[in-house]
Amino acid sequence: MYKIKYKPKAQKFIEGQSKKIRRQLIKKIEDLQKDPRPPGSKLLDSEKDIYRVRTGNYRIIYQVRDKVLLVIIAKVGDRKDIYRNLDYLIEAFGTEIS
Repeated sequence: MYKIKYKPKAQKFIEGQSKKIRRQLIKKIEDLQKDPRPPGSKLLDSEKDIYRVRTGNYRIIYQVRDKVLLVIIAKVGDRKDIYRNLDYLIEAFGTEIS
């Protein structure tokens, strides 16, 4: 089973949502512990193992680190806003957890 780690901005976004949306997002993220590459997930960057998964009108962008069984939730947001600065986000993923 994979461990989940949140980047601060992702955590802040989730905490700022209504109870219903927060539950929806957390459920989807918890499902990633069992299967970090579920059906419907999309590979955004193969070199850094960055994926996107959809839940309603929201998107969750995350990195999978198989060697340490870790899923890093990098960004969570509305589908209309989530892809802004995505290139910067992908570049920010180094080999160490920040």
